[in-house]
Amino acid sequence: MYKFTILYRCNQILIGSVFLLLFMPSLLSAQTFDIYEIPKLNGPITLDGNVDEPAWKAIEPLPLVTHWPSFGESVDLDQTQIRIAHDEDYLYVSCRCYGDPENISAPTYKRNQANMAMDGLAIILDTFNDNENGLMFNVTPSGSRMDGAISNDALDGNLNIFWDTIWEAEAVITDYGWTAEMRIPFSSLRFESEEGRVEMGLIAYRYSAHNVTLEIFPEVPPNWGLWSFVKPSQTQNIVLNNVESHTPVFITPYLLGGIQRQATLPEGDDGYRHDRELTYEAGLDLKIGITDNTTLDLTLNTDFAQVEADDQQVNLTRFSLFFPERRQFFLERAAVFDFTFGGSDRLFHSRRIGLHEGQPVRILGGARTISRTGGWDIGLLSMQTAHDQGLLSENHSVVRVRRQLFNPQSYAGGMLTSRIDENGNYNLSYGLDGIFNLWGDDFLNINLAQTTDSDPGASVISFQSMRLQADWERRSFDGFNYNFNYNYSGELYEPAMGFQLRRNYMRFGERISWGWTLGDDSSLQRIQASMNGSLYLSNEDRSLETSEFGPSVEITWKRGDFANAEFTYITEDIPQAFQLANDVEIPAGRYTFPETSLSYHTPRGESLRAIFRAGGGGFFDGTRFTASVTPTWDPARIVNLNLFYQFNRIEFSERNQDLTAHVARFRTEFTFSTSLTFSSFVQFNSANDIGVINSRFRYNPKDGNNFYLVYNETLNADRDRLTPRLPASESRAVMLKFDYTF
Repeated sequence: MYKFTILYRCNQILIGSVFLLLFMPSLLSAQTFDIYEIPKLNGPITLDGNVDEPAWKAIEPLPLVTHWPSFGESVDLDQTQIRIAHDEDYLYVSCRCYGDPENISAPTYKRNQANMAMDGLAIILDTFNDNENGLMFNVTPSGSRMDGAISNDALDGNLNIFWDTIWEAEAVITDYGWTAEMRIPFSSLRFESEEGRVEMGLIAYRYSAHNVTLEIFPEVPPNWGLWSFVKPSQTQNIVLNNVESHTPVFITPYLLGGIQRQATLPEGDDGYRHDRELTYEAGLDLKIGITDNTTLDLTLNTDFAQVEADDQQVNLTRFSLFFPERRQFFLERAAVFDFTFGGSDRLFHSRRIGLHEGQPVRILGGARTISRTGGWDIGLLSMQTAHDQGLLSENHSVVRVRRQLFNPQSYAGGMLTSRIDENGNYNLSYGLDGIFNLWGDDFLNINLAQTTDSDPGASVISFQSMRLQADWERRSFDGFNYNFNYNYSGELYEPAMGFQLRRNYMRFGERISWGWTLGDDSSLQRIQASMNGSLYLSNEDRSLETSEFGPSVEITWKRGDFANAEFTYITEDIPQAFQLANDVEIPAGRYTFPETSLSYHTPRGESLRAIFRAGGGGFFDGTRFTASVTPTWDPARIVNLNLFYQFNRIEFSERNQDLTAHVARFRTEFTFSTSLTFSSFVQFNSANDIGVINSRFRYNPKDGNNFYLVYNETLNADRDRLTPRLPASESRAVMLKFDYTF
């Protein structure tokens, strides 16, 4: 009874506080925008990429301007023609891209591989006109497609390419350039409709890799840095008439079978043995369109066997590593569930569901619904995990509400998360947050959260279990910019459904900077110089935990390469020793040392390109040197090669200790067509002496229908590091998976 009283009181606090916040008097006036009406097609379109139907000729091309390398110049129709139209069921986009066919860059057929080495036609749709979230659809001259979800107004390039939906595109290379067509079902989009009238935000652009040129509609200036051209806040308001509500039902059953082998050490034995197990599973996903702006997703016996392995990393800190979400079920409109405190800290992190120490935990099933109505964003998620790997069965649930207020870029809302195991033990997190566009490019972000649990002494509201952030930033590139941040985390703050690096601290930061956009006569495009700093204090006695201060500079060239240099002066107070690897540890004490880092990215439009990084300096009571290289090569349209190699060398001469760590990742992809791919991802990490192989064959004849053959293996690189001797292969699995969408 006690826990239900707690839940009831938490809901009262959350709902009451949000109600007060959402309906307080507005201090800022609303903004208004001109409307661009998208015409309706007057004839049929055959989706073949040729753009030769009379119906297309009747549509006026969008008025494009240049975005890169210079801004604001009108684009002639004999250079690029982008058209957009609709009928009752689909949104159509076409492009005639004129130019020398020898300069066309289309190195792959692979889906979700669009990058700045590939020509492309793209649109961004802000389907709810919230000026913060968007959906991107991109097609290249080879016909390869990329779709992604944009969040947080594309700050720092917030584009999640692991989001996929159902749509079609075709492209043709001609003797005068290339042409392309897209067809996006309205059933794949979520929007608000009033008597057949739909308003959205739109950005459309053509990108040419050989000269790093981008032509765009509407006139979006590059004032916010590299990702200015995908910002939902800069979309053109459009209207589509006579578009009726689509409430489809998609049913996707799957079948999974395979064999797994795991090394085990029986009690009392002096050697490992391999246990084999046949695996066979079946499950079901349902997507139900309740209204045109509300969906319900149901999943039964959820499986993610086809998801690629996490990148191997070397942890040279005393904090946990953060890994991003890659599982498709959790990615659709995931931005609705964002409640972040800066960096990787957040109140809800979906990887807390169905994963434990990087290993999958069986998910029995769950449900999610996301809705946008009357200015409200509402998200509900509930998942049930099984009794697995010695872990108790748990329910993970999230409630999220947000509302637009003041102006199109201001929001306030709240979140409640619960994690309850089969014995009734629970952890609750609840909080309020707001993003307020004060004026111009100035934004104030406020987050306030509390946690409590089933401990009889836990409080519903306590300063010790509170998390608070206040962040004031100017979101622009040119001229004077700043970001001032305050963070507080109480000693008892413990979000079991979230992620946090540090505990029981206060933080002050962040940066001031000045940016320049260079003129047409310069080979440089942008320069930004910054002074960065952060100060972490212990809540117990206000003593220093960490301070980091120093300048940085970032330079971008018009040919597409960029460089960054940073110097940081660091002070660290280590209350207790922590281990790095191979019996190398950092003793308790206070340390002061400098650190320098450099990076350079070669021109992004080349088929062979690379990222170089190097850094070094002090490292507590020793020295460190780190270097990495990430070359990417597209030797042919069906082959893509990517290598990552990182070298770390740490020396503590006075203690006669040292550490050398290597991380290597090699990804090979063969894309035989837009529906047939093979990829192999091989990794090695010397810090924990393991190698990982993840190979995947995929046949995808159309969206929603997939056949996967997956091979995974974990290898021990140093078999003699433990006694008894480790097996060469720690685990191995071969899986077949088939899913079909009705």
